[in-house]
Amino acid sequence: MKSGSTISSGDSKGFYGFSFITIASCLAAAVFNEPFIGLIPFGILFAYLAVVNYKLIFLGFFVLLPFSIEVTLPGGLGTDLPSEPIMWFLTVLFLLLVIWNGKTIDRKLFTNPISLVLILHLMWILITTLMSSFPVISAKFFLAKLWYVIPFFFLPLILVKEETDLIKLFRYFIYASIISVAYVFINHAATGFAFSGINFAVRPIFRNHVNYAALLVLLLPFIWAMVRITKEKKFWTILLFFLVAVYFTYTRAAYGVVILCTIMYFIIKFRLMKWVTPLAFVVVAVGLNSVIQGNEYLRMAPDYENTVSHTKFNNLIEATYKMEDISTMERLYRWVAGFHMVKEEPYFGFGPSTFYSNYQNHTVSSFQTYVSDNPEKSGIHNYYLMTLVEQGFIGLILLFLIIFLPLFVSQKAFLLQKGQNGRYWVMAAALSYFATAIMILINDLLEADKVGPIFFLSAAIIVYYRYFAPKSRTKTIV
Repeated sequence: MKSGSTISSGDSKGFYGFSFITIASCLAAAVFNEPFIGLIPFGILFAYLAVVNYKLIFLGFFVLLPFSIEVTLPGGLGTDLPSEPIMWFLTVLFLLLVIWNGKTIDRKLFTNPISLVLILHLMWILITTLMSSFPVISAKFFLAKLWYVIPFFFLPLILVKEETDLIKLFRYFIYASIISVAYVFINHAATGFAFSGINFAVRPIFRNHVNYAALLVLLLPFIWAMVRITKEKKFWTILLFFLVAVYFTYTRAAYGVVILCTIMYFIIKFRLMKWVTPLAFVVVAVGLNSVIQGNEYLRMAPDYENTVSHTKFNNLIEATYKMEDISTMERLYRWVAGFHMVKEEPYFGFGPSTFYSNYQNHTVSSFQTYVSDNPEKSGIHNYYLMTLVEQGFIGLILLFLIIFLPLFVSQKAFLLQKGQNGRYWVMAAALSYFATAIMILINDLLEADKVGPIFFLSAAIIVYYRYFAPKSRTKTIV
């Protein structure tokens, strides 16, 4: 055996020591019937990697993300394992890196326009938390917001040094996601790919078919980027597989997002953002005014007896435009309550994450459905209206800036790139970011562990190519 391949006595002791701890932990977990004891070796390994190469923790997060499961802890608290504890660690890691390397960190990390808006957003959430109707609930939301924004927007701008880092990250993220999608496919195939079986098929990895569909559509642009950058034919197969998977999610929003992202591709490519954005605001404003003016929204109240859930997708589509689908009409029930809440607290809102605790006193009974008792304690299902209700008009304005500013910046960053690889990454990030912005029109997904990290990472990629990456790069990375 070559001397370079021998194991030193130190390595040998470390190996045997770790093996002993692993066996002892597994035995203790079995004896005391406490599965968490068996996680001790993983905690030790995690700590070791954190010291030796903390970049692996960041990469590992995205490898584990497609398998993260929502669990309820003692005391009624909920978390996502293993993703959320890693998010806590990455948040602390960023703070330590800033403290240790503060003098060498590029000031653009905090002074670029997107970073400034995100910082203002966090500060406003803190202010509305202090004035909240339920301060403890709002404080939990504020903390959760920190460990979404810091690890996936600010930290990547320190860790990502070149395009090869992005290729490695998304290669492993996509590979891991294939396994989770295959798991859903197998489960769904057992039901004959029935519409009624999709929510069963995605569990326990995903909360429901909407969360599953969100992960798929947010990854599609990055799979497309990997097709163009790596030139590997297997990514064409993966892209097709994910498109088929999107179809079988039976999620109306996902179908719409794929179409809209195709349109957005040309909007960014041909520099049409400055024309399309004002037009979109005018359309929304006119639509809202026509509904609110003279209480016209009351005409949209559903027929309580005919508003039902559906077990066939074709029936669901028909019921949607007839205003007879229960999920659509339950959204409307909560939106009407939300608009009444805005009238009461227009400036500071009711406090972050307090919609559920406050909305029942503001509902209109004519919009009630069979599920209006809301046993799942779910939210308003419109992130923009939720922000307006909980953080007031300033909170909504900041959210609009967070949504639209990166899209405008992405158009500029796309044009500045001399090499094609940079353009592919910017376009993929912009389309993924835009996809989230559309999906949260009818869902509260931004703090979901399989959505928020991709959303803020997409913003970080846009910032990287606009303000950090060399503009003269022409190298093609394969």
